Amino acid sequence: MPRNRKEEILLFDYYGDLLTDHQKNVLDEYFNEDLSMNEIADNLNISKSAVQDLIKRAIKQMQEYEDKLSLIKKGKQIKSILDKIKDDNIDKYIKEIESLI
Repeated sequence: MPRNRKEEILLFDYYGDLLTDHQKNVLDEYFNEDLSMNEIADNLNISKSAVQDLIKRAIKQMQEYEDKLSLIKKGKQIKSILDKIKDDNIDKYIKEIESLI
């Protein structure tokens, strides 16, 4: 499970489109519009606990996608390699990137 909001937002950026429209809308309001769970609950005419449960389940689902696909992990690895390229031997790191693709 992600440990902080930044990691949860990153999961949403990568995997949000794989969620249902309802999940996606709630998480968009929560992460991007910065609405509180109470505000979201009022907007949808549901309980705050229903919003909490939905957010928790959606984050768990997105974490499962990351566990299987590792897109965030690979993205971080590629960024790290690209950072090294600026200072080092380009050919060595191009091969590393190609191995990830």
